[in-house]
Amino acid sequence: MKASIVKILIAGCALLLFLAIAQPGNAQDTTSNAIINTEKKSHWSVNGYLKDLQTTQFVDINKKWTLENLVHNRVDVRWFHDSAWKFHLGIRNRFFYGDSAALSIQDALLQNSNDGYFDLSKTIAKGPSFLLNSTIDRASVDYTHGKWEITAGRQRINWGLNLVWNPNDIFNAYSYFDFDYEERPGTDAVRVQYYLNSTSSAEIAYKPGRNANETIAAGLYRFTKGSYDIQALAGIVNTDYVLGGGWSGVLGQAGFNGEISAFIPRKNFQLSNTVISASLGVNYTFPNSLYLHGAYLLNSSGLLKGDNLSPSFFLINVSAKSLSPARHSLFAEAAYQFNPLIRGDFSGIYTPADGSFFIGPFFTFSLTNTIELLTGGQLFFGGKQSLYSNYGKVLFLRFKWSF
Repeated sequence: MKASIVKILIAGCALLLFLAIAQPGNAQDTTSNAIINTEKKSHWSVNGYLKDLQTTQFVDINKKWTLENLVHNRVDVRWFHDSAWKFHLGIRNRFFYGDSAALSIQDALLQNSNDGYFDLSKTIAKGPSFLLNSTIDRASVDYTHGKWEITAGRQRINWGLNLVWNPNDIFNAYSYFDFDYEERPGTDAVRVQYYLNSTSSAEIAYKPGRNANETIAAGLYRFTKGSYDIQALAGIVNTDYVLGGGWSGVLGQAGFNGEISAFIPRKNFQLSNTVISASLGVNYTFPNSLYLHGAYLLNSSGLLKGDNLSPSFFLINVSAKSLSPARHSLFAEAAYQFNPLIRGDFSGIYTPADGSFFIGPFFTFSLTNTIELLTGGQLFFGGKQSLYSNYGKVLFLRFKWSF
């Protein structure tokens, strides 16, 4: 049975390459990453931000509150040379201070957050009421020649198409609840992309592991059919083989996207052990800027009944194979631009398994061109043994200065 699965995967990869080679290549390449500029030049760019995030968390408003503050600085350095070579270095510096219980959770998260081959995170100092950590989450070199592009180092390999849950994002999945990390996590990998024309491309990526069960190697083929961007992927993800695909396009006047990935055990294969992760999303923007978005997630190995989880689960255990602990998850969002300076966003997630749910109201105020104020919360509701019962309510107030 194992040999047959290997043959299926090999055939899948071969089919992806065949489809890529078979596509006509006479159309002009318009992909931004592959544009060739004949003018030789070399320059640097440095940008980033400084944020202060105040967090208040409680399960019962009449009982103890947990208070924490995060000063978050990011610096991104980019270097371009001769339009062929690019270098990117991204560094996060985070200073946590406040309640000791919250700090112990943050310390555990930081200790378990390294998903790369190299450990580029360092806790510089910590004490009973503070924690200072620095992390390099981008460190890559990119070379472009003609229709080829090669990137090596810590980078983000974004294969996801859905707006909330991404079963195709096998290299560096992220948690929807981690709203303060706009850049999303990266991974240590080598990526080779070939742009056949303006609407199709093929790529392979390899993420080394310290052992065979921590390695990811996969291929992806993208093309456009009508108003839809479509992709197919195949490869190895840790202890599984993976086959998947996705689409993004329009249904009437609404955006319509979806992804599906099948994770097949590399050892002791049984059909019942195959995990299906699938997501579906629809979004629509009205002329008055009102934005509506709905999504669904299936995790075939997820829970069908409530079982409370530790507060760190949604941040450190997220993978394309397990984007939510629940078998079924429903998402809804409404956002509105009240004026050029104020935007409101109201989102929610419901788990039919136990009736627990999450509500996330946020308001963003643009104070100047470079300074932003965000206020809101992540509010979790559910019974004693429900998925969200340990989270309680979290309120946020954040100032952000971009440079």
